[in-house]
Amino acid sequence: MSKFQLEEMIAGKDKYFSNDKFLTKVKATGLKLGMSTMHAASTLFFAVKSPDMSKANKLIILGALGYFILPFDVIADILPFVGLTDDVFVITAALAKVYSSITDDTKQEAHQFLKKTFGEHYDYSADELK
Repeated sequence: MSKFQLEEMIAGKDKYFSNDKFLTKVKATGLKLGMSTMHAASTLFFAVKSPDMSKANKLIILGALGYFILPFDVIADILPFVGLTDDVFVITAALAKVYSSITDDTKQEAHQFLKKTFGEHYDYSADELK
């Protein structure tokens, strides 16, 4: 397993996991989930692309982001109030597991992405980036 390549792992899975799918999910759920969760998801999204991130952590991140992006999970995302709770838990747990491996540049990249995506609706304190 030490010789797997990330690109090979997600090859052919574009219909499930892609930049466009992630952006669509962020736009659709961002204001419902809150900026803390959106920042966590975006941080994971950019962290998985980092060459400095270990392969084991990339697997954790891919699992969490895959769960986040797919509309069919333990609690259906369309259910009011509770539909996104499991997504929040999965994203938060994955971020907690890999956080120490994420660079400040990656955190800032996620911050800038959300600023661009949500514009004036983006309200996330710079203090929370630390």
